[in-house]
Amino acid sequence: MKKNLHISSLSIVLAALFLSLFGALWYGVLFNDVQNEAHRYTSEDYANNHPAWYIGGVIISLFISWGLGMMIRLGGVSGIRGGIIASIRAIIGFGAPLVSYPLVFSPLHDIVLYAVGLSQIVIAWTIAGMIIGGMTKESVSF
Repeated sequence: MKKNLHISSLSIVLAALFLSLFGALWYGVLFNDVQNEAHRYTSEDYANNHPAWYIGGVIISLFISWGLGMMIRLGGVSGIRGGIIASIRAIIGFGAPLVSYPLVFSPLHDIVLYAVGLSQIVIAWTIAGMIIGGMTKESVSF
């Protein structure tokens, strides 16, 4: 007996939408001053950014959501629990190492920006995984 998991396309889109909105809230409102100071940007610099760049952020969020969906499917566990397990694996395997590069290689070694980025990934990816896992359908084949 083999368990098949069907990852809903809608769950991927909803999780990506959540990631995009959460990221905007996290970096644009809650930790805007940390982001600006770390990158030596001003609010005006961000305001002058072409809106097309934000579409890139949505596309990145779609890839993250798709990857979380694949991790859920490969893990073989559906539901919110499966989403949390997949998110933890993705955070440990990909999220934490990627957000660590600027800490290690930037001349500033900004631990505050690192903490903000890592905590955003932990919270956002876990909730996105829960969205996808919660909408995953399970079927059994013989």
